Amino acid sequence: MILASCQVNQTQDDSAHQATQRLPVKSKETVPEFQAAPRDELTSEHAITYFSLWERIRASLSLQPAYSHPRVLEQATRYAGNQEYFNVIAERAAPFLHGIVSEVESRGLPMEIALLPFVESAFSPDARSREGAVGLWQFMPGTARAYGLQQDWWYDGRRDPGASTTAALDYLQFLHNEFDQDWLIALAAYNTGSRNIRRTLRREGVQIEEADFWKLPLNAETSAHVPRLLALASVIAKPEAFSIELAVLSDSEPLSYVDIGRQIELEQIASLTDLELECVQTLNPGYLRWATHPQFPQQIAVPRDRRALLERGLAQLEPSRFVTWEHYAIQPGDTLSEIAQQLGTSAETLRVINNLQGSRIIAGESLLIPRGSRLPTLAELRNRRPLNERRQQPDIPDFYTVRRGDNLWSIARRFDLRSADIAANNHLELDSLLQPGQVLDLEFARNATADRPLTIPRSDLYWVRPGDSLSQIAQRFELDTADLLRWNGLTNNDLIYPGQKLILSPR
Repeated sequence: MILASCQVNQTQDDSAHQATQRLPVKSKETVPEFQAAPRDELTSEHAITYFSLWERIRASLSLQPAYSHPRVLEQATRYAGNQEYFNVIAERAAPFLHGIVSEVESRGLPMEIALLPFVESAFSPDARSREGAVGLWQFMPGTARAYGLQQDWWYDGRRDPGASTTAALDYLQFLHNEFDQDWLIALAAYNTGSRNIRRTLRREGVQIEEADFWKLPLNAETSAHVPRLLALASVIAKPEAFSIELAVLSDSEPLSYVDIGRQIELEQIASLTDLELECVQTLNPGYLRWATHPQFPQQIAVPRDRRALLERGLAQLEPSRFVTWEHYAIQPGDTLSEIAQQLGTSAETLRVINNLQGSRIIAGESLLIPRGSRLPTLAELRNRRPLNERRQQPDIPDFYTVRRGDNLWSIARRFDLRSADIAANNHLELDSLLQPGQVLDLEFARNATADRPLTIPRSDLYWVRPGDSLSQIAQRFELDTADLLRWNGLTNNDLIYPGQKLILSPR
């Protein structure tokens, strides 16, 4: 489990605390370690400690009058008895939910909002919708930029739980004000966009201040989205009524945030804190590559009990041990040897770092260039295979127009596909010469993974494997995703988990 490997000791048996009263106490546990708080807040007679984070959430749920609506009750039946789902989302949420709850609470917002990432992304920072929304809060690129989320080759703020939470709450508060302080309509607008809500209101001849979410003829996804969130909140409010046992998330911040002040490789962080590299990547999902950003951000999250270890290690780390990386855009006329000479490295180093098969490079693509007095040896670089990069699933267009210098191999590499698959789906030979302006059909590869066959023998049932998504499964079996969802009583926002059985044909 992620929590065990990261040693974030968050889960325990909730049942032992169900009947315990919350008492005012002097406690530092409710203040995240990485945030400076006034001393009088830390010792306030009014501070309340909760025996679990779920208990703290329950205390601030404020949309409960809506829980009894028939559409909410209908959605609640989907959660009843689904213990595996709640086990999975509790594990995913454990490192980050406390920070979200704290910010929601500090803004005085309904605590149901802290549960929105469960519905939006099944609490996966790596979640990506078919439309291109990314992260816990499912930000589209344009909206993310409008709310200050940085997106570049090294870092995507949409995947950063802290940065994306701040942006999401800013956006929700804006929508709340825009739609006459109505949280249900604001949540609907978060899902479908404020323009669509306004268009619906105009079409129905309804003024904003008179709008009733339950009466608006919205699209099916948005009509179900808000009731699903309320239904989830109702289950968390009274889990025993739905035959669910929630593993406790302790009401204390499990992470510490350390500003390194310069670029550092995540592998170095793992070594200094005695953690697995996968753990460091899991706790820092905003970084798309194997290092922090060359400029900003350069902050690292680690389990709270590893902060001192990290700080000691950094203090003892000689400056020469920091290796920085630059992203070089290949210009027309460049050669690998000339770039290496210009940047003070070797062509062989660039080949190994960038996983090049030869010396051929393509204008418009990029090369990674290491900087520092103590660079990794070629042997060290080769052993990284491929530098432990946290890969981002690339955007795959439906159609790709061939550019000068393209071949099937280079196009496949650009989109993490197989050249054989591109050739087969475009009725080409593997050694075909491509012409500039030629259009290739890549629609077959939407949401497919490069390390699995695109099709496998059909069966009426399929057991979900680690890494699967609904869209990938539909693509693999040549199904329409909407059919797969309908046959299994699922929606695009539902979580699937390894071992779950899916029906692959109409009943």
